[in-house]
Amino acid sequence: MPNQSDGSNQPIDTLRLTDEQWHELSQRLDRHDPYVTGQRRHQRVAYRKLAQIAVAVKQQDGQWAKYIVRSRDISPGGIGFIHGSYIHNNSECRIILKNTHGQITRIDGIVKRCELLEGTAHHVGVEFNEEINIASFVADSDNE
Repeated sequence: MPNQSDGSNQPIDTLRLTDEQWHELSQRLDRHDPYVTGQRRHQRVAYRKLAQIAVAVKQQDGQWAKYIVRSRDISPGGIGFIHGSYIHNNSECRIILKNTHGQITRIDGIVKRCELLEGTAHHVGVEFNEEINIASFVADSDNE
C-alpha cells in the first residue's frame, strides 16, 4: 500500500474514480455481491449517502496512513468499503464517520477481509472493536 510521501497529513484517494465510474462499479457490485451470505451476525445496511469517508490504517512499520475510501455498507459490527489498494488482514483501522447530527465519530476496528474486485479496486471488510448503533449514522431516508 502506498505511503504518503509528501509528509502531508491529508488523506489520499487511491481509488481515483470519477463519480460516474463509482456509480457504474457500485451497480455491478449490487448485481452480484459475493459477500452476501446467511452466515453474518448482523444485517448490513447500504451506506453510500456519505460515499467518501476517511480511514487511517496502521502500517507494518507502525505509522498511520490516511485514505479516502468509498463506503458500501455498514452494520452494528462493521463496515465495508472500496479502496484502491490492498490492506493486510488484521490491520488496525480508525474510521471517521459523521453521525446523523453531523458530529464526527472515530470508530476503531480490524481489517477482516480485503479482496481484489477489478483493476485496483479492493473490497475491504472491517470489524468494529465495539458494536455501534447504526441508527446514529444512517437515517431511514439514506437507505432508499
